[in-house]
Amino acid sequence: MPGGAVITLAIDTAAAASVALVDSNGEVRAQRTTFSARKHAEFVGPAIREITQDVKPQRVIVGVGPGPFTGLRAGIATGIGYALGLGVPIYGVRSHDALAFRAAAHGITGDVTVATDARRKEVYATTYRLGTTVSVIDGPRVVLPADLTPAATRIGRGFVLYAQTLGNPARTEDEFTEPTAGDLGLCAQAEPGNLEELGALLDTSPLYLREPDAQPRQ
Repeated sequence: MPGGAVITLAIDTAAAASVALVDSNGEVRAQRTTFSARKHAEFVGPAIREITQDVKPQRVIVGVGPGPFTGLRAGIATGIGYALGLGVPIYGVRSHDALAFRAAAHGITGDVTVATDARRKEVYATTYRLGTTVSVIDGPRVVLPADLTPAATRIGRGFVLYAQTLGNPARTEDEFTEPTAGDLGLCAQAEPGNLEELGALLDTSPLYLREPDAQPRQ
């Protein structure tokens, strides 16, 4: 597509199941998301086929977590499969970066803790410093709510689930509680000089942060 916008297929299944087409002009061209999904693999494949019927992405971005083993694996494996099939590069981006990007895009500044559901009565937590540039100042890590001291501004489902312990989230809309592929893709398109660590392109190694619940039989 000479002279045209580069199209990215973004996939995130760290919490919600979400797929999107994002272009290099900063536009989300299409997005399909189901929040609090349990059957990520069943949702993601058909959703990708729907939004890519008339479009061939030039690269694939996958959210690498932190997130639970089963859901995270589904999105990453699907992304790798599509990238191989299309013959395009694939990169990973921290899923929490998508929520930090949304916060920054809506004018939130200062220290912000993103916390998402890690199950087992724990949360995944990352703290960012949002301003003219963005940096990660703590995490990502998995922690009990009682052991987390969040920043004054709190984003993510972890604060919805454990509000009595951690305090209420700054925003409660679905898009502020679980990462979406649209925000993940936009985050990855951002100019590195403006956002520093936010949206850094990584490999596709998942950030499980702990061993999976289901262990292979010996």
